[in-house]
Amino acid sequence: MVLCLLAVRVAAQTGSLSGTVTDPDGGGVPTAPIQVKSVATGTVYKTTAILKGNYTLSRLPAGTYDVTVPPIGFTFNKYEQKGVVIRSAETSRLDIRLGWSGNLGTPGDDFSLLIRQKAKSLPAGPAPRGRDGKLDLSGVWIGNPPDVDAPELLPWAEEITKQRRARGGAGNPGESCLPGDNLLISPFIYKIIQTPAVIAMLWEGNVPGIVQIFLDGRAHPTNLDPSWMGHSVGRWERDTLVQDTVGFNDRSWLRVFPHTEMLHVIQRILRPDLGHLEKEITIEDPGAFRKPWKIRDAWDLAPGEEIAEYICNENEKDVPHLK
Repeated sequence: MVLCLLAVRVAAQTGSLSGTVTDPDGGGVPTAPIQVKSVATGTVYKTTAILKGNYTLSRLPAGTYDVTVPPIGFTFNKYEQKGVVIRSAETSRLDIRLGWSGNLGTPGDDFSLLIRQKAKSLPAGPAPRGRDGKLDLSGVWIGNPPDVDAPELLPWAEEITKQRRARGGAGNPGESCLPGDNLLISPFIYKIIQTPAVIAMLWEGNVPGIVQIFLDGRAHPTNLDPSWMGHSVGRWERDTLVQDTVGFNDRSWLRVFPHTEMLHVIQRILRPDLGHLEKEITIEDPGAFRKPWKIRDAWDLAPGEEIAEYICNENEKDVPHLK
């Protein structure tokens, strides 16, 4: 009897949030991820929209929440609504209208979204291991839009960032078939090939298309020639791969931010289960930022997918139209 009364009391102190997730034309967006964060405790609750974009989050402790839908591939921009109030024993409603992103809703023009819709659900199970007992990161993956801290910029870097934002990001090296993402945080399709001595990361949708992480104990060369992707060595800390990268040139962009050749990037990569890869990226560059800052990213396993040849400058027609 006491247990029943306690259950009733707990239920009375919780509420629900429901609604629909739609595109700018009013169509439902199934598989859209919804994240609800308690302002008071920081606790995060998650769900995914189902057919016609409907979603429900039940048993939320009464309080105030910030609701977020992260960017979805190249199709939808990030959505954020702060200060949503959940009351005890009530269902609050929040209908979410997403905005178009880079492809402006062009049907079939977002392979990352198509892959997710085709997969419908990720395979479950424990993360595999290799013969050496190390976590096996091998597989074909699809990237998700990252969670990015706001870096504290030095004055010169802040001014350049303002100029780039005023141009809407135009001028990114990727527009000219140069590497546009040297941190691998785009919603592209990736492939990891792992051996005890080296891990190769291949990807489709951006040049140069390969990074090697050396695991054989070598150090960074002392006479590095600065490059777009830098030089990476790795080590295992239990089940976490720690990727240490230096030797970047200063021509690439970190999203919209500039950097110098002092850039030093540490990535901590973990495969918590069969279907997910998690990355925490720490960026340090005393020539551009006041202190280190972080990016958090996640990749989803893409069963049945394979990367293909990517050619950027063949029959190029975009650059004259970019402003």
